[in-house]
Amino acid sequence: MFGFKHTLNNFNHDEVAQVKSRLLGRLLQIQGVNNLPKIFPYLVKRVEQSLAEQTALGKTTPDGVSLPIASTVRTMASRVMSVLFFGESTSSDPIFADALLRHPKDMVSCMGAFQITPSFFSSGSFVHSIITRRGEAQGIILNRLAHIMGTGRDTWNEQSPLKELTLAWNISSLTSDSTYWHGPSHLAQTLLGVWFAAAHQPWMNLAFIMLQLSTQPDTQAALRLEIGALDQLSYDKLMNLPLLDSFIKETVRLHPLDTLAVRRKALQPYTFAAGAPHVPAGATVAASSQDAMRDSAHYPQPDVFQSRRFVDTESEARDTKFTEVSEKFLVWGFGSLACPGRFHASIVMKLVIAHIVARYDIKLEDAKARTMWSWETFTMPYEGTRFVLEELATV
Repeated sequence: MFGFKHTLNNFNHDEVAQVKSRLLGRLLQIQGVNNLPKIFPYLVKRVEQSLAEQTALGKTTPDGVSLPIASTVRTMASRVMSVLFFGESTSSDPIFADALLRHPKDMVSCMGAFQITPSFFSSGSFVHSIITRRGEAQGIILNRLAHIMGTGRDTWNEQSPLKELTLAWNISSLTSDSTYWHGPSHLAQTLLGVWFAAAHQPWMNLAFIMLQLSTQPDTQAALRLEIGALDQLSYDKLMNLPLLDSFIKETVRLHPLDTLAVRRKALQPYTFAAGAPHVPAGATVAASSQDAMRDSAHYPQPDVFQSRRFVDTESEARDTKFTEVSEKFLVWGFGSLACPGRFHASIVMKLVIAHIVARYDIKLEDAKARTMWSWETFTMPYEGTRFVLEELATV
């Protein structure tokens, strides 16, 4: 669907799927999760810097500062996530930071273009070349990653201990004795694929969350009480805020980025145990995330937004965390290939939300503005929708 042949330098997704999933499981779900508490102070520092930069770019209004929701949260999520991947020094480079922001947008644009253009155009990378300026952002990222995970690894100018906590450092360490992962270019392409998922999904969820928060001042106040003082917000506390988890999860439940989930490509003909359906080789099957997450058997009044749904109902108690994988909540996929980076995505989203909510009252600049649009099975936020941040008298 994303055309890896063109958008990731002929990267063969099918060939490395199983090997890659094992590596990323170790990188993200084991080492990555263990490193999150240690890297947390660096993430806090970056989210504070990024929020200050974005508000400085805003339009002053009588009520505060007006900002475009989509580009604001996209930039903040990218800046914070990049510390997890590449550290402070590398991710602070303006050219590299801009490439990190542009590449996911290039990928989505190519995906759409590949769906509607004749195959002889896309197979020749003609469309990809035009949309991405000949792969400019991709080239900048791959060249930098190949260097810091290859010949430049020993002289990489990132300070310890942050360097040893980054995904770029650890993916190289995990494959140092492997005969399969031959060379830094192969690793760079793999990590770039992870970056696309990491940079794309969190900001879109954040956009929907900010849209929802903008209409609920009472929830903003309740979250503010739960979050408390930002200078006392530790990693453990942020991971144990039940109302914040519930609000995020309820927003995503009603506004999934994709109405389908758990997409799987049949590498050979397959028939389900019940006798149907039959899936020919090469076909893609998926589950309906929208139906699963609006099933009244699990979600009473499924079409009604309830910010405390996962706090107040005992029947869902075991699945209250946003990062929980469940057949009733398919945002992260399901089974052995459930998203291994969901803990990283969650911490970035929660940090951005906490720092905005704790410092500002939030409302839409235009309460009647259009907020979302749909394309195929995907829902996207409008780029032009703006919110107004009014600084609180006390923080």
